[in-house]
Amino acid sequence: MLWYQIREYRDADYSAVRTIYSTGFREHVGIVYLLALKQPWIQAMLCGVFLLIHILSGSVLTGILGVGGVMLAVRMSVQYIFEQGIQFGLREDLLDIRNSYMQPGRSIVGTVGILPCVEESFGGRGLAKALCKTAFEFVARHNVKRVVLFTSMVQTDAHKLYDSIGFKTEEEFVWPSPPARLINFMVFKYAHRND
Repeated sequence: MLWYQIREYRDADYSAVRTIYSTGFREHVGIVYLLALKQPWIQAMLCGVFLLIHILSGSVLTGILGVGGVMLAVRMSVQYIFEQGIQFGLREDLLDIRNSYMQPGRSIVGTVGILPCVEESFGGRGLAKALCKTAFEFVARHNVKRVVLFTSMVQTDAHKLYDSIGFKTEEEFVWPSPPARLINFMVFKYAHRND
């Protein structure tokens, strides 16, 4: 017997679905923060801030504190990117899950409601693949011809999963927000045809 059960959404799941979605998004903040710190222009800026403050104040400690302040600002910018995505999802399709994903005859199937978002502690156990299999069975029953999803550059495990189950990358683009553009934060659009 399987250690998990996959079933159709129930209204009692509303809070849990929104929490798992938000948590899943936020788990990548640290990785993207490190990605931002690896950007040459950010490293140059940190050196410049340190040198400028050190020259003006004559204090190494003050220079280090200045660099720490800039690093904090970078971290907050990364969090801002992710909060934008979370709030968009919570405000749009996850505000009314039943209407967004479960109405017959809908021509668009949302990516969050039909494809996997697994808590990090359950990763690597095949749950995401099982959720995808169940999702494909669902879309086949409802004659959905195409499933589209978006994922970010830091979700490398998701990329491997989607490639392994037949999704094809259709588009790559930088997330449309100023902080995302500054660190070249790429988003990938995948599609799967159910012919």
